[in-house]
Amino acid sequence: MTFRLYPNKQIEQSLRYHRKLHKDLYNAAVNNRFTQYQKFNHRVDYFEQQNCLPAFKDTWTEYKAINSQALQTTLKRVDFAFERWFKGLGKRPRFKSIRHYSGWTYPAKTGYSVESNGENGYLNLSKIGRIQMRGQAA
Repeated sequence: MTFRLYPNKQIEQSLRYHRKLHKDLYNAAVNNRFTQYQKFNHRVDYFEQQNCLPAFKDTWTEYKAINSQALQTTLKRVDFAFERWFKGLGKRPRFKSIRHYSGWTYPAKTGYSVESNGENGYLNLSKIGRIQMRGQAA
């Protein structure tokens, strides 16, 4: 399925803001893993970082506006990058700029819903809004 999104100005700003927050979380998680290993010789895993999310959201209140499962998926992306590095399949995980951070994922249907007739419709993203879309469901 390929659809093109047509957000209005407000939703476009919200999408950019959410992408920036996910990028910042990604970079913070990478930094946490390197710092914990260098200073304390402690290898941080996905579950440890995931369990810190509620405290993280209390400190950084802007993350309360983001779906929790999407935040967990961003941490899973960090874990995947480190696992590939440890197995020798990829390079050392690097910090991402906004240009090189592709976006975020909703792992379950709880973060989004689609209203479509096969060609046109709307994409509803939780805590962002309703976005018009056009395309072809193939």
